[in-house]
Amino acid sequence: MTEHSAWRIALAHKIAPAFTAHPKVEACFVFGSAALGLSDQYSDLELAFIWSQLPSVEELRATAQSVGVKGWEIEPYEEAKQAWLEQFYLYDMKVEAGHWARKTMDSIVTDVVERYDVSQNGLLFEKQVTVSHLQRAIVLYGKDHIQHWQKRLSPYPEALAVAMVQKHLKFRPFDGQYILTKRLEIPMLNENNCAITRWLLNMLFALNRVYHPGFKWTRYFVAEMNLKPPEFFARLECVFQSDAASGTPELRRLVEETFDLVEQCLPQVDLKQQRETFHRLYPKWELPVDR
Repeated sequence: MTEHSAWRIALAHKIAPAFTAHPKVEACFVFGSAALGLSDQYSDLELAFIWSQLPSVEELRATAQSVGVKGWEIEPYEEAKQAWLEQFYLYDMKVEAGHWARKTMDSIVTDVVERYDVSQNGLLFEKQVTVSHLQRAIVLYGKDHIQHWQKRLSPYPEALAVAMVQKHLKFRPFDGQYILTKRLEIPMLNENNCAITRWLLNMLFALNRVYHPGFKWTRYFVAEMNLKPPEFFARLECVFQSDAASGTPELRRLVEETFDLVEQCLPQVDLKQQRETFHRLYPKWELPVDR
């Protein structure tokens, strides 16, 4: 654990009692970089509060004022707007506090482990990110509630892994990347590289039975994986940091090796059509000799 993480966790212990004193607060935990032990000088402190009933803006504002926070802001959080995201500064540290009703958190866990929810908004899997926070929580208050959800999250459902992989088998013919490389269409090439990399990571999270934690701290989560192409992150760096002519074939190899892992670990997923699409070549026309 970094010193920055330890300091933030100690600060969380100072902050939490002002909120947990509220009779409707049932649990509180640290999540994000501090809980992972990865915080650096740029990291804020992320706290989660579970309420018997979701508080009003006025309740949260009154609590914040009683603590003496600065720069207080609040907005609805997540696609379904069933939580609050509160931001403020305390002890010169930026704090992001998420607030959920217990019933909402129950529903999120049920959606993921029983309904195999892989819904996505933008680049974030909100429900899976939330349960990932639960799994890795540093509990400050309400341990029994958090442990109840953690038990429901283990083991990771096989059907969720299948759903995650199937959702991201949307690779287009890779020949298009070679065409962009030859044309030096670098912005479009890198845009596609990012999309392909996210699909690969999504499938690798599933293969490793990891609830999708989002796309921050990717190096850390990749290091935790047992199932991945050899030297995955180092080769990924090559894709983005070397010249296009070297990076493009490396990315293709990473895709092929990930396909192989899917076939080995989830044989019920049929990759035949996806492989055919991935290997398809775009037609090209030569100028006639007698032009």
